[in-house]
Amino acid sequence: MSFVSDNQSLMCFTSAGIKANMYVLIKNHQALIIDPHNNVDLLNFLDKNKVKEITVVLTHEHPDHTNGIPVLSTKYKLKLICQQKCAEAIANSKNNRPTLIAFVLAVQDEKNGTNTEQRFLESFKDYTCQTDITFDKNFNYDWQGEHLSFHHIPGHSQGSCCILLNNKVLFTGDSLLAEYPVITRFPGGSSKDYKNISLPFLKSLNPNLVVYPGHGKSERLGNILKDAI
Repeated sequence: MSFVSDNQSLMCFTSAGIKANMYVLIKNHQALIIDPHNNVDLLNFLDKNKVKEITVVLTHEHPDHTNGIPVLSTKYKLKLICQQKCAEAIANSKNNRPTLIAFVLAVQDEKNGTNTEQRFLESFKDYTCQTDITFDKNFNYDWQGEHLSFHHIPGHSQGSCCILLNNKVLFTGDSLLAEYPVITRFPGGSSKDYKNISLPFLKSLNPNLVVYPGHGKSERLGNILKDAI
């Protein structure tokens, strides 16, 4: 885990193998968690800070960004917020199966002579998620004095959104990455929607916003968009 640059109250936890980023804010013994993966360090961090309630917000429905929800829901009072298509997807266990995660781990195991894929699959259990708040296009939500603005940006997946925090930082999930191209070929993805809907919206935002992506490092929005498809 580490402090995220430019915001010393925002923590980032990165998963092993597929390197998914999860972001956490804690205020008044409550936690805001963006894209939770199953992470022992996170649980220890929440316990250390005496967290009582958790609000989870999702940038999209892929299991590398949702597989931490089942454990959190058994330990804490939890509220879940996401886009409507995302909610529909994670309510079905077949959509939460970690096929891509297992593939990435298998490739790394072949390269490194490890067995992380086997250990991951042995510990994985099927799950479904029930959402408390859903939205279609746009949604505003206040959490502990922090303002979150949600905007549907399809392309990487049907239920992808970006989340603007206090008009200062932008969580983009896998819909805008500083170090990798955006993937639109997965089921539910659409290069047409990404180019015609999502990119124009992202380009309309303040280019000085700091982007915190689902994978890789943070960067200024304007710098990432220079290389976007």
